[in-house]
Amino acid sequence: MSRSSELERLVDRYVGIPLLFLLGAARRRRRMPTAPKRIGVIQPTAIGDMFLITGLLLHLRSCWPDAEFHLFHGPTNAAAVALMPVSVVPHCCVFKRPWQVLGELRSAKLDLLINCAPWTRLTAIVTTLSGARATLGFRSPGQHIHYGYDKAVYYSPNRHEVENHRALAQCCGPLDRYRLAVSVENSPHLINLPLNKTVLFHMFAGGSRARQKSWPAASWAALANRLAKAGWVVGFTGSSTDVSAVQHVIAEAQLPMAHGICLAGRLSLPQLAYVLQRVPLLVTIDTGIAHLAAAVNGAVIGLHGPTRFERWGACNERATGLNATHPGAGYINYGFERYSRGDEIMASLSVDEVYFAVLARLRQAAIPASIHNS
Repeated sequence: MSRSSELERLVDRYVGIPLLFLLGAARRRRRMPTAPKRIGVIQPTAIGDMFLITGLLLHLRSCWPDAEFHLFHGPTNAAAVALMPVSVVPHCCVFKRPWQVLGELRSAKLDLLINCAPWTRLTAIVTTLSGARATLGFRSPGQHIHYGYDKAVYYSPNRHEVENHRALAQCCGPLDRYRLAVSVENSPHLINLPLNKTVLFHMFAGGSRARQKSWPAASWAALANRLAKAGWVVGFTGSSTDVSAVQHVIAEAQLPMAHGICLAGRLSLPQLAYVLQRVPLLVTIDTGIAHLAAAVNGAVIGLHGPTRFERWGACNERATGLNATHPGAGYINYGFERYSRGDEIMASLSVDEVYFAVLARLRQAAIPASIHNS
């Protein structure tokens, strides 16, 4: 279910909630299986959301190492499947076609199905009707998606999203350590880049609130100019559709060719993971690349406005965040919320504030020698 379509959200709410209530009333709750052989996980959208569930996948494998894992995802996060830290059977589903999703779920003959989506009723409906022996998902405030689950975990808007997934994981077995991780491609990347002298910038978000999450291009240019004068190389990541925007910022920053490098469209996700693990720092807005960097234990500074770093930021010991001070900052919780002055929020983060935070982190940067020498 897309976050960007108002009609879809209305149908999801006003049809989905009554239907889920009726489905829940018509069935009895079942116990969680003690030794499931086939486990399914639903993560319908967003590359970043896929990286956020890697800790859950690792825990499931530690609880049931002999189980077969099925991952039900959408076209928008399919590129992240290759980076999952456990072996999975991928099922690429178009969640706008619930009959197709339901067919995929039922044909998998699952012992346990875990729905990681915190708000969509349509995803909850197909979970309830999946034919799995037991189902697990969130009980989210105001979303009413839990009626058909056999076990529901409270979804808190006051803790990091990783902690919400950790709560799901705790239902499956004792939890000693919980961490994000991805399977990183070990072969050298294909870009001639001085890794130990490069600061990566990621300026682009996806989804319905991409514009509100974006820091002004002029601010990126000013920051890049100051870092280049301090001797750093600035590498700009993104997709092939972002090339012209990157080139515009490089030109506005007046960066010499050796100090401004456009990497947009030139790195696969595994190659980007390799680079993120080895550069001194990534500066990024709230996007999936921040969570990829966290999963490879990269150093990250996240720039947050509509979201808060404490709720949605990169989650590892080398990650820090800067939150905008605008009065409307932090209005996003699930991802579909609206705010009439949302375009003003990120502009309230000053270049000086970001620059001095970046310099402080670069002074602390310590990439293990084993990484540099690999």
